Parts: sequence; structure tokens; C-alpha cells
Amino acid sequence: MIPDLGVIIAAGGSSQRYGEKDKLLEELAGLPVFLHSIRNFLPLTAPGNLIVAVRSGALAMYRSIAEKFLPQASVVWVAGGSDRVKSVTNALNALALPKGFVAIHDAARPLASAALLKKVLERARMSGGAIAANPVADSLKLADENGMIAAPVSRDRVFHAETPQIFDLEKYRAACRALNGVVPTDDAEIMRLSGFPVELVDSGQWNMKLTSPGDLEKLRMMLAGGGNE
Repeated sequence: MIPDLGVIIAAGGSSQRYGEKDKLLEELAGLPVFLHSIRNFLPLTAPGNLIVAVRSGALAMYRSIAEKFLPQASVVWVAGGSDRVKSVTNALNALALPKGFVAIHDAARPLASAALLKKVLERARMSGGAIAANPVADSLKLADENGMIAAPVSRDRVFHAETPQIFDLEKYRAACRALNGVVPTDDAEIMRLSGFPVELVDSGQWNMKLTSPGDLEKLRMMLAGGGNE
């Protein structure tokens, strides 16, 4: 257990790119997708320090499912907001931890392990903020307005931003207060906009995000191979 760590699981998305089903409720190795990261991170958090944000219309259902599979889990449930920033803010307000570090993680990344969380936290303690990330391996091209190649883009120092993203709690709360209605794409950008440095931590190849139906089978294969150990 890490007493100065709060964990926020963001499970409030609309799954628009996935289709009609709620992707976080899909079965993956015997558990709904959203429960994997909760199960993986629970041993690291003190009671009351793991917060799950779910869209308000599904909150009761998610909680009921979690109690069925993880009946002894000490989880705080909050309703998500109209966007990711509001959802995370609601969760942040429910976190009683006065200082320390907070990890924000997408429930759609079910392979993220406790080891990855600790790896990112170690760097966050050094720099004030750190995120799981993966170096871009493909060739990159810049398109013009007609969809034609305009120029190559160097992939040196280019990363895919992932989660967990972990920050000094007091700095992150200050950065959230300073947003003034801006809705950044991720929490690392919230910190950057306030001038706080954020370190990139290579997550390896086992932190895939569930975005499309085809991703689910890939995740199943990765789990069957022990990819999140």
C-alpha cells in the first residue's frame, strides 16, 4: 500500500467510437473491462483513495457489477461530468488525501499493471509529474488540406501519451483551478498549461487502449499470453 497515493479511474466515456455497446462492460478474461485496472491498482491504495468516475446514468449499474466481482473493494464512486475534465474534477473533489500524488487512469486501458503504476510514480516523485507513454515507431507524414503528403515528420522524441498519468496532488489541483473553461485532451496538458514539467515514462508494449471492437480480441490474446504481468 502507498499511503500518499490517490488513484482516479476515468470510466465515464461515451464509447462513441466503439459502437452501440459500452466497451467498458465487455468481458475480458472473466471480468468486465473497467474492473481490470481497479483490481490491479487496489492493492496500492489506502481505503478511500481509489475513486471511480462513471457517467451518472450508469453509476448504479457499474457499482453493482463491481460489488459482485470485488465485494471487499474499498472504492469511492462519483458521477462523471459532461467532459473528461469535469469527470476528473468530480473525482478529485471526492479524494480526501490532502497532499501526495494522484494517478489518473483510463479504464479502457485494462492491461496497465501495478508495476507500471509504481514505475510512473517513481518518476513523478522526482519531477512532479510523469505519464506512461510509448515512443512512436511508424513513419510520420504531415498531410495538406487535400489529404496529400506535404512533408515527413521526424518521429524522434514523439510519443503516444497513455495512462496512468501521475502528478503532485497540490500542483495538479492548482493546475485544474487555473483552466478557466479550457478542456485539454489529457491531464498532462492540464499540468503543462500551468507551467509544470511532466516526464514521459516508456510503458513498454502492454498498455493497449480499447477503442474499437477489433481491439477486444487483441487484448484477450495479450492477456492470454501474460502481457500484463
